[in-house]
Amino acid sequence: MTMCKEEALGRLIYDTAQDIRNISERYLYPFDLTVEQMHLLKKLSTDCGMTQKSLGSVVKKTPANLTRILDRLEGKLLIERRPDPGDRRVYLVFLTAKGKTLVQNVYDTFQDFSTKLLRGIDEEMQQVVRMCLKKMKTNMAQVDKELKRNPESY
Repeated sequence: MTMCKEEALGRLIYDTAQDIRNISERYLYPFDLTVEQMHLLKKLSTDCGMTQKSLGSVVKKTPANLTRILDRLEGKLLIERRPDPGDRRVYLVFLTAKGKTLVQNVYDTFQDFSTKLLRGIDEEMQQVVRMCLKKMKTNMAQVDKELKRNPESY
């Protein structure tokens, strides 16, 4: 194995993401939420009335994991599931009034976190990072397709 003097970009991204997640969990603790739960609530604040299946696809959760998270959020009275009038087998997920209020409160708190996270990084640098990460995401989708077509290649 060859060692590089510079830290591998993938490792740096992973470590930074872990740090962001850990600090986010600490910000969410007073609200009795996890990052996973907040991710779902935030998505529902912009797209209410999603099917569980489409919500799971967007937030990249398996049906079992999604059901577990939704059960907890429903128990906290932050969401409600309603039968789809067009298909009795399907449930639509909505934020409750309490859930909407909570999302706004958490959003306000996270604005402070975001400001601290991006301190010293001007808008131009932020745009470059966004472009690079989007390109990496596109590349990863391509790698995923290749692996699915030819799983024995890895």
